[in-house]
Amino acid sequence: MKKSGSTINRVVFTLLFLFAAGIILMGYNQFAGTGSARNPDLTTWLPKKEIVQLMRFHGTGALKITQDEVYIRRNSKWIPVLKRGQV
Repeated sequence: MKKSGSTINRVVFTLLFLFAAGIILMGYNQFAGTGSARNPDLTTWLPKKEIVQLMRFHGTGALKITQDEVYIRRNSKWIPVLKRGQV
């Protein structure tokens, strides 16, 4: 009977360890995923200063930048806010 209690304890502690490790890995993946969102690749025709200025002015955390226009998302629609020749 003593061995079965010891085996149960080991199984419980192993499961708790695996659960904690899974939670830590999920948290790390969330953090690592948002890191790339905070530091996007800004190799576009629009300077970084202008991107930040547009985001602050329109109160948005995301812009859609194509080859010719910049869009913001409002009410499930992409609205153009800047054309390439206006910079």
